[in-house]
Amino acid sequence: MRFYETLYIVNPNFENEKLEQSQKEIELELSKTNSKVINHHVWSKKRLAYAIEKQKYGIFILLQYSSKDLDKLKDFDTWMKLNKKVLRHITVVLKSEPEIFTDEEQDSNTNGTETNQEQNEESKQNQDELKNSIDMENEEVDNGLTAS
Repeated sequence: MRFYETLYIVNPNFENEKLEQSQKEIELELSKTNSKVINHHVWSKKRLAYAIEKQKYGIFILLQYSSKDLDKLKDFDTWMKLNKKVLRHITVVLKSEPEIFTDEEQDSNTNGTETNQEQNEESKQNQDELKNSIDMENEEVDNGLTAS
């Protein structure tokens, strides 16, 4: 059994319902190849390097699965090319079985962003304090020079 990863881009204007519908449709087509889906989740909405079908942004979705039959996967690849909902896709072979993605990991990624924002604010405060202390030292030096 081999493990594969397909990253595909869909229209950024899809609402959640349409996005979930397209994911289910792709899973259904993949199930026809006797493949087992391991992970299938929305990665994020990103700006594209160049416009694809007049779209500057795209929603990136990651699909990881296992399969035994390469010939049927070629049919799946052809179906992905013909699917109007998919702007682009790429499939690669993985060397080992991927870890199962959980919602907790997604929450920790979100919390990590908040933590970074807090660290940035703290860093700015430290910089302001350092600037104030340098300004005070410069004033003391200037006062010492003018007193002599």
